[in-house]
Amino acid sequence: MSDSSIAKPSIFSPLSLRRITTSGSYIPEIDGLRFIAILSVILYHVPIQIALRSTDQEASNPFWYLISHGNRGVQLFFLISGFILGMPFAAHLLRAKKAVRLRQYFMRRLTRLEPPYILAMLFRIALLLTVMHKPLGMVLSHGAASLVYMHSLVFGDMSTVNPPAWSLEVEIQFYIMAPLLALTFFKLRPAWFRRLLGLAFIVAAGILQLYFLADQGPSRVTLSIVNYMQYFFAGFLLCDLYLTDWDRIPTHWLWDVVSIGAWCWIFEAYGPLVHVLLPVVALIAYIGAFKGLLLPRFFRLTWVSLIGGMCYSLYLTHNLAITAVDTALHHRLASPSILPWVKPLVAYAATVPAVFAVGLLLFVLVERPCMDKNWPTKLWRWLHREKKANLAVETP
Repeated sequence: MSDSSIAKPSIFSPLSLRRITTSGSYIPEIDGLRFIAILSVILYHVPIQIALRSTDQEASNPFWYLISHGNRGVQLFFLISGFILGMPFAAHLLRAKKAVRLRQYFMRRLTRLEPPYILAMLFRIALLLTVMHKPLGMVLSHGAASLVYMHSLVFGDMSTVNPPAWSLEVEIQFYIMAPLLALTFFKLRPAWFRRLLGLAFIVAAGILQLYFLADQGPSRVTLSIVNYMQYFFAGFLLCDLYLTDWDRIPTHWLWDVVSIGAWCWIFEAYGPLVHVLLPVVALIAYIGAFKGLLLPRFFRLTWVSLIGGMCYSLYLTHNLAITAVDTALHHRLASPSILPWVKPLVAYAATVPAVFAVGLLLFVLVERPCMDKNWPTKLWRWLHREKKANLAVETP
């Protein structure tokens, strides 16, 4: 089910960029699913930030219509987080694996994800002050709230420092709640009752949110886990199946057909029921990513899984890269002499490479080194050796 005994790749191999996992096991399909999620988010944000499309264009152009639902990549990320964070707790309760130490669980978050997040936020705060000349008080207050994942709760809106970070605030809320939720959910017996209850919660949560929150814009509630909990529970269900009944689910080409249909629905469906059904349809699409005959080959492609593995760095930096391209090309793209259908081609041709270049830089320099759970100890030892070496040089 996972590749746990992979030889260390050469430094010149693309596999040297693959994410480092805490358990040592690696599931390439998960990074393949991350690829779909981050790509859809990037494609969605490019025309919004560069102001390329209009209502008339969306009505007549299938591409703009498809991209207009790319923001659903965020919900796809939530489902993956439910799967990944639920895995160690579920393995303990369902397969008698080692219990999770909560101190290590939270320290791993601190050492693994906080350094790239803090660095990206501080860089954006510096740009707002020095390049965009935003008021100091505003930048510091909003920046401080963003740094501690509290912007949506404090200001009731997306972060003005890095707007996409609102979803990371939802992620941290789930991260804090995940141990209690997982240890409660995966204790339920028998399995059919646990899964039925999980599905009932997913559907009920969507209906209640649709009834009470559908007409609200961004707010403290709509930008919180209250509005997205069902996606994490869909990840719990995927985790449940993966650890217990995975071998009983046959690998078959019908899964390719069903999953492709589910993917099309995810990015094309519209209407109020989408919010209710999306977690369930995404769960079906994810199962097909493992159990089809063709789709798993795509999700396991080296370049697909590698880019998906960089999704966190790409998510943190893509907004900045798109803004930079918009600044550089704004006058050209606004020129009436450029045909409307040429503008998107120019924008995407310039933006997508820039996004991946900036994200790769953060991934290689900061995020991937922080995937090594022992990096704080190694850094401390290195600093201690350097201090001793300097003292030895200074001592006559």
